[in-house]
Amino acid sequence: MREQDSGAERPREGGEATPKPGGRGAAAAIARRLGISQAAVSYVLNGRPGVSDTTRRKVLELANEAGVRPRAERPTGLSRVIALTVPTVANPMFTSWAEGIMTHAAQAGYEVLLATTDDDPEKMRSVARMLVNRGIDGVITAAVHREDSRSLGILREGRIPFTFLSRTSQFVTADFVGIDDFAAAQELTRHVLSHRPERVATVVGPRFSSSSHLRERGFAEALAAHGLAVPGRWKVSTELSRAGGRRAGRHLLASGTVPDAVLCGSDELAAGVMEVLDEAGLRAGADIAVTGFDGLEQSTSRLVGMTCVVQPQADMAERAAAQLIDRVENRSRREPRALVLPHRLHLGRTCGCPPAPTDVSGPVPEDSRERQT
Repeated sequence: MREQDSGAERPREGGEATPKPGGRGAAAAIARRLGISQAAVSYVLNGRPGVSDTTRRKVLELANEAGVRPRAERPTGLSRVIALTVPTVANPMFTSWAEGIMTHAAQAGYEVLLATTDDDPEKMRSVARMLVNRGIDGVITAAVHREDSRSLGILREGRIPFTFLSRTSQFVTADFVGIDDFAAAQELTRHVLSHRPERVATVVGPRFSSSSHLRERGFAEALAAHGLAVPGRWKVSTELSRAGGRRAGRHLLASGTVPDAVLCGSDELAAGVMEVLDEAGLRAGADIAVTGFDGLEQSTSRLVGMTCVVQPQADMAERAAAQLIDRVENRSRREPRALVLPHRLHLGRTCGCPPAPTDVSGPVPEDSRERQT
């Protein structure tokens, strides 16, 4: 009896599966099959020197089988380098995105230049000028200021396409990948309100960040809908780091009456606030509800048990890299595309819930599919 073909990839000699035609992991699979580095495969596919003729021939044979086009068949004049700009690498959220973007870019034959801006508009403009001078192919930026169009103008003048990751600009349109920050903040706030807090504070990142601005608005409007207002002294904006969270925590404890809930715009901010509370003998969840916003692995662990919005970090990174590379290789496409991905809530114990954490699927926004902007 003839075995029915299931369509699955079948392993070849040595146990490795044949790279699926056009698959994202084809370059990595070729490297594994030949026992060479992924960089060597990238060199061959991009027509670079430094690889022996024998290795080059083997790579091209497997690439042909996998449906991977070498550089000669791709758009010419590319540097095969893209950039990622982030405010800092001290925040694990940004390093998580960087790892995902680098992985996807390498599979597509691109290298990634990582630049930090310290959330300084002038430094962002300096970085933009440097990237234009380096002749890179495109930029993914998670560091744009919502009211600053000058750094983006430098990239536009240099004919360098860019994709917004998480943050956007009020005055410049471009491809975007992120979540609905406003809706997510409202959903998180409504859950905290189920614990009946009476005095609520908010701690967010810089308000010139569109994501921080939307999260703060979402917190405030959900609270207002339940008849609660955040006093001005408890509306804290600080840098997106644990150190910023610690400063915010000290400010809240020194402001007189202590809030009984603190809604934070990032996991690192929440962690800093919680450290200060612990030093003061106050327990997050038992004495004061504290929530985060990112869904970092360490935050949602049973050890920490942080209640927070969970962003699809890996998916955001991969989609941003794919969007940018598609824009680089298909420059005739003009309309910017916005991809709003679904979030979810992780309910830990820091909001006052019982110790056993659970995940609650958040609402999928109507525009969670790709939409035109």
